[in-house]
Amino acid sequence: MPLRSAIAQLLFHTGRMADGFSRVTGYLGAGMRRIDDIKRESQQTWDAFYDTHGSPEIGFLPWEREYVERFIMPGADVLLVGCGSGRDLLPLVERGCRVTGVDPSRSGLAVAERLLQARGMSAPLIHGFFEDIMVAGTFDVVVFSYCCYATVAMGRTRIAALAKAASLLTPGGHVIVSFAAPTRRPRAGLTRLGRWAGILSRSDWRIEPGDVVWDNRTSRPSFSFTHVFEENELEREAAAAHLRVVSRAGDGTIRALVFARP
Repeated sequence: MPLRSAIAQLLFHTGRMADGFSRVTGYLGAGMRRIDDIKRESQQTWDAFYDTHGSPEIGFLPWEREYVERFIMPGADVLLVGCGSGRDLLPLVERGCRVTGVDPSRSGLAVAERLLQARGMSAPLIHGFFEDIMVAGTFDVVVFSYCCYATVAMGRTRIAALAKAASLLTPGGHVIVSFAAPTRRPRAGLTRLGRWAGILSRSDWRIEPGDVVWDNRTSRPSFSFTHVFEENELEREAAAAHLRVVSRAGDGTIRALVFARP
C-alpha cells in the first residue's frame, strides 16, 4: 500500500509538471509564430471542424434574440462577421434582412451556401478575415458573431477592426460585439514569456495580457488563440475606435455590447 501510494503521488506530480511545461512551451512557440501562421492555423482548424460537423443547429441564442429584436429591424442591411456555417445568418435572412456574411473558413461558407440554396435564399458570402479584406457598401448593423471578436489578435488590431466596422455604418447604425464573461486570465508569467519569444524572434505579433493560446494537437506546429477580456476592456477598445455603448445584453456566460458612433 505505501509503495502504491508513493507511485501514484509521483505520477500525479510528474503529470502536473509535464502539463505546466507544455503550457510554457506552447506560449513560447506561439509567440515565435507570425500572424499569418496564426491565421492560417485558425482557418485550418475551423475548416476541419465544419468538415466534421457539417450543418449547424440554425437559430438565435436567447441572448441574441434580445438585441436582434431591438436593433436589427426586418429589411436592415447587416454585415455578419464570423458567419461560419450560417447558424445566425439564416435566421437574419429569414427575418427579411439583407445580410452579407464574412468568414475565414471556406468549409463553413460552403455549408452556409448549401443551406441558403436549400431554402431558396441567398446572401453574399465573403471569404477572409474581416480585418484584412475590403468590404463594399454600408450597413445598418455590423455584428461580430458569437465571440469571434476575441479571436482577433492584439488590441490595436481589434480597435482598428471596430473603427473599420464603424466606418461601414449608415447614419444611426450600430456595431454589436459579443464576448465571454470575464474569467480567470492566463498567468502573467506565461504571457510575458510568449511576448519575449516574439521580441527575440522578431515575430510580427505580440502576445498580450489576457491572451490564451493552445496547441491544436496536429502533426505540425499549430496554435489557436483567443482573448479573455477583463472588466471594461472592450468598452475601452470601443472608445479608442470612437464608439459609445448604447446597450448591453447577454447571459451569465456571454455578454454583448451594442455600440454607436457619437
